[in-house]
Amino acid sequence: MAKILVHTCGYRHTDDIDPREQKSASKWQGLATVCVSRSRDSLKKPMGTYTKLHRDTMSDLLNAMLVTHSSIGKLLSGGSDSPESVDALALARLQIEGLFTICLLTEGSSWAEMFLRDGWKKQFVRYLLIQYETTCLPRFETNAHIDELSRLVKFREVCDVSLAQMHTIEHEQTGTPMPTGMTREGIPNFPTPSKVIDALQAGCSKRRMLERLYLDYAYLCSFSHALQAANMSKYMYDPRVPERQFFGESYVEEVFQQEVNTNALTYSFLGIAQASAEITSLYSNDMDLTAAVGHAWNDLLGATFFVNAVWNLRTKQMLGII
Repeated sequence: MAKILVHTCGYRHTDDIDPREQKSASKWQGLATVCVSRSRDSLKKPMGTYTKLHRDTMSDLLNAMLVTHSSIGKLLSGGSDSPESVDALALARLQIEGLFTICLLTEGSSWAEMFLRDGWKKQFVRYLLIQYETTCLPRFETNAHIDELSRLVKFREVCDVSLAQMHTIEHEQTGTPMPTGMTREGIPNFPTPSKVIDALQAGCSKRRMLERLYLDYAYLCSFSHALQAANMSKYMYDPRVPERQFFGESYVEEVFQQEVNTNALTYSFLGIAQASAEITSLYSNDMDLTAAVGHAWNDLLGATFFVNAVWNLRTKQMLGII
């Protein structure tokens, strides 16, 4: 991936937002629920070369994003007196990553196939690791792992993973020789966010949007990678820490609302609203889905500058003026 820099991905705004406007978290929860419900209804319908499993996989991802949105709300409920609330930003990162994934899955069914195979591979590697580490323990001598292996073998067929691919993973991970006459066949990793960008056509609106969001994603990774921003925030929102008094309660509350509460909820709702918008690219004639996405974006617009950037770079041309 070419290096993404502020001057290459940033969107220059010509319209300001009103920082005094208050958005309703409960309303967003309802709008997000409708977006996911309409998207899942759409994905029940046949579409091109996408199989039912491919469409169910996207549906499950959207449902998972809705669950995570609810989890974010629960973490934020403690307010500025709860250091646990900062973890909502780590979950917000998941929502942006979910959007990146949906953006690639809607590019073609071959990406859905890769996604499924890579997911199976990671489960199989974990099985091999646990089996390897417990093989010398008496409790595990009598085929204790057979049920898990049986499940993975059945799931292998569902995910269209070949026998050669399964044995190749086992060979690479444990050194077990390949069966006689069988050629090694690997399973590629599904792209991470930076590689999702590389997979999209240069200059297209979807890529331009994700390039802009990538710097937000990188910032949110701070809260998953235990970097200073996350650690200092948890210190600031812990009322048991004596030094908190030096900040002043009004300042602590103001920063919490801007940097934690608003950002976590907005990144999460944005992820769901835009992921649902991407589903409309597959089902452009589904007016119920388009209406649900339109209502979500109508309330989302103006929440933050990064929301408006996504709208102007991508969503506006998908939905039109709302």
